Amino acid sequence: AETPFYVESGGQVSDTGFISGPGWLIEVEDMRRPVSGIVVHVGEVIEGAPRVGDAARAEVDAARRADIVRNHTGTHLLHAALRNRLGVHVQQRGSLVAPDRLRFDFAHDSRVSPDELAAIEAEVNEAILKNLPVRAEEKPLAQARQEGAMALFGEKYGEIVRTIVISENGSRYSYELCGGVHVRETAEIGLLLIVSEGSVSAGIRRIEALTGRGALRYIHHNLSALHNIAARLGATPDEAESRVALLQDELAASRKEIASLRRDIARHSFEALLSRVETINGASSLVAHVDGVTPDSLREMADWFRSRVQSGAMVLGSVVDGRPQILVTITDDLAKRGLNAGSLIKPIAGVVGGGGGGRPNLALAGGKDPSRLAEALDTARRLLREAVQA
Repeated sequence: AETPFYVESGGQVSDTGFISGPGWLIEVEDMRRPVSGIVVHVGEVIEGAPRVGDAARAEVDAARRADIVRNHTGTHLLHAALRNRLGVHVQQRGSLVAPDRLRFDFAHDSRVSPDELAAIEAEVNEAILKNLPVRAEEKPLAQARQEGAMALFGEKYGEIVRTIVISENGSRYSYELCGGVHVRETAEIGLLLIVSEGSVSAGIRRIEALTGRGALRYIHHNLSALHNIAARLGATPDEAESRVALLQDELAASRKEIASLRRDIARHSFEALLSRVETINGASSLVAHVDGVTPDSLREMADWFRSRVQSGAMVLGSVVDGRPQILVTITDDLAKRGLNAGSLIKPIAGVVGGGGGGRPNLALAGGKDPSRLAEALDTARRLLREAVQA
């Protein structure tokens, strides 16, 4: 039996479409070949009731098939360009030829640079624009191998094989063993755009690309995004990149200024906190809630405390991005007497559902429940009094 539907093989996905008869219609969703010589059409009866012996008409989704074949021939061109630009060590290690994209895995030991990708893409599109003929030829496997036809890695072939030849001025540009469906001339592909390149595993790289309608959709989407961005910047598309660079410089300067202002505010807040220091057995004790600070600001306050206080301990609590943060710092003399910031912070942070640790003179912890931060600071006051009085 014969069918116009392609069965998934060699990376090319199966066709879809319809099979119709008198009063009935089947939507074909997939194709399978469970054993050699048997082809199964997988689908759903959407009208009527098919009967054995009915005359039937099989119709492949032509637009979807056209998208697939553009991607398949594009894959062959991509393979040839990769070998030309990177070296003959490049060999196919897997592929996917679908209607919306192509994926090509190949042997190569390093990242393909942006310049190399641009050259590869340019070479493929030059071959497309030249409208090179694409021809299928059947011949003995030994002859095809002798002529230099590329074979799929790990694929088994019979004595007679089908080859796909893309020629330029009588010489082969691409020559591969392939049972898939292809365009007749390369210009049918339209264009090929490489959209990603990356690593699959050690020594194996992967390129994903688009052709035909998929490439046009990609271009239209990105051009629309560019025009929208340019409009929001009050610039033309050509000016958008320089305008973004200018905004990035302005943003960096603003962030630097904000960081400086926050540091000044933190310093001012710290000076106000010093008036609340409690003295116990000659040691200073300070426990406080501070607003609008970052973990880095808390660490700076710890440095300021140890530089201003001869002997003492400080616990600060704050809510940063919705999560409680607690800092404990002690002066070196108390650390030498056995007081440890890392040990002190654990029961305090435990109140807000967190934990942490650090050095003997500085520890920082996060938590989960900001509503219990005041309770955690009360625990800190009690623990500091006990520790300093001991």
